[in-house]
This record gives sequence, structure tokens and C-alpha cells, in this order.
Amino acid sequence: MWEDISRWAILTVVWVVVLVRTPAMLRDANQRPLWVVLMVIALGAIPIQPWFADWIDQLTGDPKFHNLFRGLFAVLDAAVTWRFVVHIAGRKDTRWHSPLVSVYRCSNPDKHSRGVTRGYARRASMNHSSGGRWFRAALAWGVGVAITICYYVAPAAQRFLPSPDGPFALYNLLIFLYLGISLGAAAWQMWRHLPEVRGRTLRAGLALVAIGNAMEVPFAAIRLGERLTWFASPVLTDVAFYASAARFLMVPTGCVVAAFEPMRTALLYYFRRIRLYSLWRSLRAATPEIALARPMSRWQDFATMDNAWERLHRRIIEIRDSAFYLHDTWCWPELVDRAAKNADGDRIGVTARWLEVAKRESLAGSPKRYQPVDKAFLPALAADESTVREETRYLLRLRRELGSPAVQAFAASIRQDSVTGH
Repeated sequence: MWEDISRWAILTVVWVVVLVRTPAMLRDANQRPLWVVLMVIALGAIPIQPWFADWIDQLTGDPKFHNLFRGLFAVLDAAVTWRFVVHIAGRKDTRWHSPLVSVYRCSNPDKHSRGVTRGYARRASMNHSSGGRWFRAALAWGVGVAITICYYVAPAAQRFLPSPDGPFALYNLLIFLYLGISLGAAAWQMWRHLPEVRGRTLRAGLALVAIGNAMEVPFAAIRLGERLTWFASPVLTDVAFYASAARFLMVPTGCVVAAFEPMRTALLYYFRRIRLYSLWRSLRAATPEIALARPMSRWQDFATMDNAWERLHRRIIEIRDSAFYLHDTWCWPELVDRAAKNADGDRIGVTARWLEVAKRESLAGSPKRYQPVDKAFLPALAADESTVREETRYLLRLRRELGSPAVQAFAASIRQDSVTGH
């Protein structure tokens, strides 16, 4: 009962993902291997249905043909899963977003100071050789053709019965060796690749794929032993069942996580950009000389959802550009000294104070100063290796500090002194 409920729950989720993500995944060549895996998983519910078995047996006139079809489908499942894993493990300098790490946007943006954009995660490029791809395809086709030949060579009465010799022994040997070796290799390759995946959500999804595929190895070994009558026991039968169930649950779940990761990260970047709007707009308004275009309204910004990562990255760069421009143009050494004393040396407090004063000076049309000022209190990088998450958190703290009563009072007093000539 539990098995049926979980199976249908997983398949329902997979079908939802296929229906929702198919257009985007088909447009991006890097996501197509994942789409193929999801389609095979989604269609995997059909061969196991009694009505399908009856239909295909009646169609072929063979009462056991549905078992051959399931075997061929298992080979297809293993082949496309292996292809998908090699695709992921072979990526270099990828960025899975397009947004799966587009398959995959690993979420670690880079240094935007000095306007350098290396990209968050690893952007698509298949570096495994075409020879390896053709070998895996040929191997899957060879196994499929061979087990079909074995099926028809074996007498009908001996098909799918345990046997240590004969054509059906070869059938069992080929299919279970292929399943164990292909999915075992896929698990090993994915596991080796996991440390290179920086996005925690994506890493968790791909870890499920790796562990699920690893479960196929004991399943294939036990089933092969049972079919060749080497050994059989209720305990081992249960182990094989649970290993198969674990793969069925883990691999689709991991693929669903990977398929939805681009949408999740895109929404995350979108909301980060929205939260930075007020800071960005106020600094852009104070530095129209360096703005390449008129700042969009809040409603336009809210309604713009495409290119989420690029727009967020651009916003962070423009905020920093405006702050640097105000620092170079309307800041002066005494202002920074007074800000440091007023803020008791709190770095972000000092930055907020001189920045608010320089912004007011610019908006008021005050003469540009162009005085050499210590750059120690420029907006800081949030970490040694900057990430958009840390950058956004830092800039949001700066925004809150700019709006605080203490900073506003300090800026008003400096502005008053500037007007009165003190």
C-alpha cells in the first residue's frame, strides 16, 4: 500500500515538473539530458500497469512480451540516467540556470568589485568525448538487441524462469550486469562531482541521484544471483526490493530538485533585486551623470522578471558605481573623520554617514569637491570571495543604516554646516 502511494506521488510530481519545465528545458541544450530522464521516469509508470501488459501481449500475441518490454525499458532508463550524470560531471565553468546548474546554476557568484563577472556556477560545456557518448549509446543498444535475441531464442516455456544455463541465463547476465555497471558508474561519477557543486539545494538533489543509482548495484547483484539460481533467500529478496524502492524514490526526487532549482534561484535573485530597489534608485538619482538609462519605476522593476541573475548583478554593480562616484566627487577628508567619530568607528555606520551627506550634496547641486579621500570606508566587499547573497545582505544593511535617525541627523547637521559655511 505504502509502495503504491509513494510511487504515484513521485510520478505525479514528475509529471507536473515535465509539464511545467518542458518548454524551458527543450530550449536549453544543457537541460535536455535532464528532460529526457524525467520523461523516461514519467513514462515508467506505463509498462508496469496490468492493462498495458494485457494490451501489448494481445498486440504481439505473446503472453510474456510485456516482461521483455519492461527489460528494454529498464535498459533505456539506465542509459539516459548514465548520459545525464556524465553530462553533469563533464561540465566545466558551468552555470546551471537559464536559468539545472542553466542544468545547473550552482549558486556562487563572483567578484563584482572592479566589475568582474565570472558567473555563479558552472556554465554549460560538455567536455566528455563524443567517443565516450557513442560507446555508451552503442553499449545500451547492444544490450537491448542481445536480450531481445536471447528472449526469442529461448523456448517459450523457459522464459523468465531461473536457470544457470541456456539463452535465458545469458539474458539475465546481460541485463543485470548492464544495470549494475551503468548505474554504479553513474553513481560513482556523480559522487565524485558533488564537491564541485556549490549550490546546497542542487548538491542535495544530485546526491539523491548518486545514492539512488548506487542502490541499483546490490539490486542487480541479488537479482542476477536469484535468476541464475546461485543463491536465493527471503532476506536478500527483501534487500533487493528495498534497494529498488530506494532508487525509485531518490532518483526522481533528485531530478525534480535539479529541474526546479533554476526556477528557485531565479525567484531568489528577483526578490533580492526588488529589495535593493530603494537604495539603487536613490543613488542613481544622485548620480545621473553615470546612468546609462533613466531609472525604471518601482512598478516596472516589479514587473520585470527576465534575466534575474544578470539584472541583480547589474543592480549591485550600479549601486557600487554610484557610491564610488559620490565618494570621488562630493566626499572630503573632514567629513569621513566626523562620520567615524559620530559612528564610534562602526564601519558600515561611517560609510552610511558620508554616503548620505555626499548624496545630499549632489542632489542639492553643490560644487564638486574632487578631494583625495581615504578609501577605507568605501562600501566593502562582503567576503573574500564575494557572493550575491552576501553582497545583497551587506547592501540591505547599508540601506537600513542610511535610513536610520542617527544617520539622517548627522547628514542634516553636516548639510547645515555646509550651507552656513562652517
